[in-house]
Order: sequence, then structure tokens, then C-alpha cells
Amino acid sequence: MNSRLLSPKRAVSKVALTALLISSSLPFIAQAQGLPAEVITASKQSVPTYIEAVGTLKANESLILRPEITGRIEKIAFTEGSVVKKNTTLVQFDAAMYKAQVNEAKARVALSETEYQRVNKLFKNGSISETQRDSALAQMQINEAQLEQAQVTLQKMTLRAPFTGIVGLRQFSPGDYVVAGADMLEIVDIDSMKLDFRIPEIYLPQIAQGQTLTIKLTAFPDEKFEGKVTAISPQISEQGRNILVRAILPNDHKKLRPGLFAKVELLVNEQDLIVVPEQALIPQGTGFLVYLYKDEKVTSVPVQLGQRQKGSISLTGINAGDVVITAGQLKLQPGSPITPIFVDGTGPAPEAKDKPIESQE
Repeated sequence: MNSRLLSPKRAVSKVALTALLISSSLPFIAQAQGLPAEVITASKQSVPTYIEAVGTLKANESLILRPEITGRIEKIAFTEGSVVKKNTTLVQFDAAMYKAQVNEAKARVALSETEYQRVNKLFKNGSISETQRDSALAQMQINEAQLEQAQVTLQKMTLRAPFTGIVGLRQFSPGDYVVAGADMLEIVDIDSMKLDFRIPEIYLPQIAQGQTLTIKLTAFPDEKFEGKVTAISPQISEQGRNILVRAILPNDHKKLRPGLFAKVELLVNEQDLIVVPEQALIPQGTGFLVYLYKDEKVTSVPVQLGQRQKGSISLTGINAGDVVITAGQLKLQPGSPITPIFVDGTGPAPEAKDKPIESQE
């Protein structure tokens, strides 16, 4: 009878012992799985190498028009800030006197031609000497040259656009008297823009014509503009030990204007390198290392740093396909197991779990 009374207590003891064994084994199971850590799969990416500089935009063509002959402005034939085509008349000076000189020269030419024909006929008849014939010919040629000179002078009384461009603001009015050589009007061609910038001489072996560059402007902070290197100065500055480089940028929308300050990024090289997030780096002495998840445990690997980018860095010392630990490294030690969490979506597909067996009552 006593054994029957003790049997419930024994049952309770067995249940308590089983629960104790299960609870005591949980830490060991968690320890075997390891701490969770964020990881990525290392892969190669195209890493550009840039040279940074600053420069100033210039018009593709720029010119200040100046009259070659002193005169009074008769007509202004342009609108300030407008686009003008090549050879378009911009300013017309009073040319009455020069037109008269052209007409006078034409009359002398006509007279000398008639005189030469008469003298040449007499020379063929033997009535006059060859010297007289040559004198008449020379006088006719002199008159023709004077006519050409008068016509050229008359043409200079009209200022024309030397190329297609935008005219600036005028500081003169009809009737103004302008002396020869005085600054009158600026005209610029901004269909494309020149960019001059200087880089240190140590980069000379890395630059070449045709290289691509991008610029940023304070006037357009959210935009980038691309261009190509077209010329490299043959001489290095002795004062600054730098070299002048010129690039051309298209300006189809006419946003770029001469004089704008530009921050330049010149693309000089592009390589396929291993790139990882910067937080994966672990400082060690004067160098750096990363933790890899390899053979189901943490492995430390020393690396050499390359070019930094926004939030990432290129490096050597690991291979494409290596699983790199990017977060939680401070809690880990080489050789310890972890539970990898692939934050870049490259992790293995989860294994299919067995369906639980329904208990039969």
C-alpha cells in the first residue's frame, strides 16, 4: 500500500528531472549555433579611379569686337543677349565718304581701261612706243588696286559676327563716335564649353586625350555634366609644378556659362575589384583585417585597402565568393561559430523542414 502511495511522487520527480535536463541543455544548443552576425558575399565590382581638381568654364569661342576705322554709328542691327549667325550685320557705321571714294575709284578704273585700249591699238599700229603702252597698263593696274582698297575700307564700316554666338550687352548708341580699336561688343559661342584645370605633375602618366570627366557646379548642385579631355599642355608650370588640361563639354541646353567655377573628377582608370562595406574592416596595429565565415566558423584574414567610395572600400586579400562578416565583429573571436544573416540576399536557400508528426491521443 505504501508503494502505491509513493508512486505519484515518483512520477512528479521524473517530470521535474526531465524539465531540468531540457532547460540545462538549451544554453549548449544556443552556444553550438553561435551568435547571429550580419554577412555578405564578396563580389567584384567596377571601381573607377578619379583625379580631383577645380577649374573654370570658358566659352568655346569668345571675342570682343573692335572697329578698325574711326567712325560714327549709323545703325545697330542686333538685340542684346540674342543669338546671331555668322556674318550677320551687327553695327553699321556712317560710310557715305567711303562710298564716294569707291565710286571715284571705279571712275578712274573705267577711264584707265579705255585709255589702255586706245594706247594698245596705237602700239599695234606702230604709232607709239612700247614704253607708252606699258605706262598706260601700269596706270590701269594702279587704279584697279585703289578701287580694291576703297572697297575693303567700305566693308570695314560694317561690323559683322565672326561666328555664330550670343552677343553681349552694348555700351553705345546710334550716333556715338567710336575710335578705331575701342571695345564695342562681346560675342561668345556656348554651344560647347571649354574647361581648363590644373593637376599635379605626378599624374602626368595617367592622363590622356579622350578621357572622360564629370563636373559639379554650385549653380546646379543636383546635376553633373560630362565632357572629354581634348588637349594637354606640352609644358609643366615651374611655379606650381602642375600641368594645364583642357576639356570640352557639350552645352545643348545652354545651362553652362563662361566663368562658372567647377569641381572636376577625371576618370583615369577602371578596375574590377573586391568591394565590401567599410564597417567590415577591423583595425589591427597599423593594418586592417576582416572576419570571414568559413567552414562554419569565424576566420580572420588581413587585407590591403584600396580606393574608398561612399560607404564601401575596395581591398585585396580575399576572393570573390568569400562570406564577409559586416556587423557584430566585436562579439566574435576567430574560431567561434556564428549564425550568419545574409543582408545582401545572397544566402543559401533555407532547407525544407519536416512536417511535425501529429500526436495520437
